[in-house]
Amino acid sequence: MNPPDFTLDKIKFATDSPTLEKAIKLYESGKVTQVEEGIRSYTAVVIGTKPYRVSVEARRYDYGHCTCYLGQNGTLCKHMMALAIYVVKDGKPLTDSDKKLVQNPSCSGKLGTLDKKKLSAVEKSITSALRYIKAYIGPSRLWFSYQNSLSEGL
Repeated sequence: MNPPDFTLDKIKFATDSPTLEKAIKLYESGKVTQVEEGIRSYTAVVIGTKPYRVSVEARRYDYGHCTCYLGQNGTLCKHMMALAIYVVKDGKPLTDSDKKLVQNPSCSGKLGTLDKKKLSAVEKSITSALRYIKAYIGPSRLWFSYQNSLSEGL
């Protein structure tokens, strides 16, 4: 199977903890079946409350389809994420660190100067990662109450 453009870290970065945990549970319990590689895409049957036909693109796992309720409404679901995890891990077991959602980034402690080529690569990486940030589409009162509760600079 050809490796996708996304990684497990990108999957973990772009989701919430409950959805990731459900996707991992599906993956680890062998519910991702009949995985096939297409042209820059992957398909499978993921066994949930019933068998769901699932597909994800090789360039972005959040571009895909699932026959579950969420997937039919254009929402990234646990079935699509379970398939994406399967593709990244090639069916191999997850480690404990693979299962952890990164909540707080930390500094590597590396010091140095970036030359123009390395700086350009970092900028491209950041730009690419920004595609995985999802817009908030809930009620504005909740968004403002959350924003007002944040402490800046900590």
